[in-house]
Amino acid sequence: MATGQTNNDLLYQPDEQPPHLASLGLGFQSVMGRLAAMAATASIIAAAGGQSDSYLSWIFFSALVVCGLGTSLQIYRIWRFGSGYALSIVSGTAFIAVCTSALLEGGPAMLSSLIVVSAVIQFFLISRLSLLRRILTPVVAGTVLMLLAATNLTVVMGRLSDVPEGASLASAPIVAGVTLLALLSLRLFATAKLQQWAPIIAILLGSALAVPLGLYDLSNMAAAAWVGIPEVTWAGFDLSFSASFWALLPGFVIVNLALAVNSTSDSVIIQQIAWRRPRATDFRMVQGGHFLGVLTNLLAALVGTLPNNIGAASSARVVLTGVAARRVGLYGGAILIAVAFSPKLVALLIAIPRPALVAYMLFMLSLLFVQGMSTVTREGLNGRRASVVGISLWIGLGIQNDLIFPDLLTGTLGTFLGSGMTMGALSILLLNMLMEGTSSRAKRLKVAMGPSALPEIDAFLQEFATQTGWNDESTDRLRAVGEETVSSLLPQDGDLAASDRRSLTLSVRRSDDKLELEFMTTSDEENLEDRLAYLSDQPEIGIEREVSYRLLQHYASSVQHRKYHNIDIVTVEVQGSR
Repeated sequence: MATGQTNNDLLYQPDEQPPHLASLGLGFQSVMGRLAAMAATASIIAAAGGQSDSYLSWIFFSALVVCGLGTSLQIYRIWRFGSGYALSIVSGTAFIAVCTSALLEGGPAMLSSLIVVSAVIQFFLISRLSLLRRILTPVVAGTVLMLLAATNLTVVMGRLSDVPEGASLASAPIVAGVTLLALLSLRLFATAKLQQWAPIIAILLGSALAVPLGLYDLSNMAAAAWVGIPEVTWAGFDLSFSASFWALLPGFVIVNLALAVNSTSDSVIIQQIAWRRPRATDFRMVQGGHFLGVLTNLLAALVGTLPNNIGAASSARVVLTGVAARRVGLYGGAILIAVAFSPKLVALLIAIPRPALVAYMLFMLSLLFVQGMSTVTREGLNGRRASVVGISLWIGLGIQNDLIFPDLLTGTLGTFLGSGMTMGALSILLLNMLMEGTSSRAKRLKVAMGPSALPEIDAFLQEFATQTGWNDESTDRLRAVGEETVSSLLPQDGDLAASDRRSLTLSVRRSDDKLELEFMTTSDEENLEDRLAYLSDQPEIGIEREVSYRLLQHYASSVQHRKYHNIDIVTVEVQGSR
């Protein structure tokens, strides 16, 4: 629930404009880490996918342009597209394994086709985000993040020995070790503001050490022009839709969904910390950010580059700098585009020695794995959840490392079933649905939205409390919560006829000593959490509607109001005793 406390450390809110010079510096600071990550991702995918240096130059150039445009457009809200916040768009490391498989199976043309189809599927699923909340639970999302980290690690580590001809193989672990040690040291001992520069500092140290060891070839950078574009290597689309295409498609869809769930958390957090007075979460903003991400993926496919996603570090940047201004996102996107049109800078970035990039990717994948663990344990890890998570991880890692019947997983079937990430993700989805399906079932009531529904809702809740065995005091509290929640959702303008044309679905689910009530109805513009936060600062009770807010705040142990396009979902938890 939102609180009434103010964020006094925030220097600039999203709607405020810091000086242009400061915005330029903050925008540069926000993209430096992304440049290193995008260079590492493009370099490793091109090498592991057996592609040429010209292909690497093109996908890195076009990825910078696409991500720069996406980052700049995120600060706007155009119909249902855009978040209205300074959220970054990046070529994610989580796509390394699936993109490598696509390049090996069908080349760049198949990769572009997979990006388009998976983006269309993602758009449809994001538009139904409210319906996926029971399927893409923290247990599922966290397990998939761990699988992404573990399966990508096998591809990344395979590039550790990539050194120029004539260089010693022993130089690779030396450069990688120094880079990793620098990253770890900065994370453990540096100040918070210095930590955000850790990727750049570590890669610079590794690259400096690589020069005398013969691992850093700067000849291409020296020969490149300051301004220009690389050779276009776009291969078009593979429209054959072969068996390999359909076998690889689930992997792309799952990665997109996992990253969407992960970035949703960051989109929620940034809404809470980007304002001096905290606001409740508006999932329409979350959906808008994802919809724009889908458009940037379609653009990526059109120019033949890598898929992208919303970065998961925007909220951390706001905490470190105290600046949430949209102008910073605009400058950050512009800097990415400017770098793209400088072949010399592009050549400098993609020439970074692979052992240094592998060390950086190893560190980032480790953080991704831990983030997955944190997501899994967010709601508590009981025996049932631990079982489905453990089995799914074992299946995914076992298949990825050819430990589960590798002789049987051949041909097209092997392309689909041989993906550890895909099979592990499907396992956690099915097992979690089985676990949820065998738990306490929700009881539902559907009524017309309006005052006339209150007696029916009251009788429904009283009956449920009696079946649960709650005492009179707990039952009365539950009934009061039902009444005040419905009263809070009624329109303020007295147009009760309009409210009666809306439907309300009430679901009640028992969990230990509490009941979870979910009120689902069509949207209006007010968010209950914002209103409750406002009332916590007010000494007087005003209109009758505010009485309902105050009573709801008193009776319920928690209130969450999630706003999607065309639907509102209010979740209320009520503690009770038998």
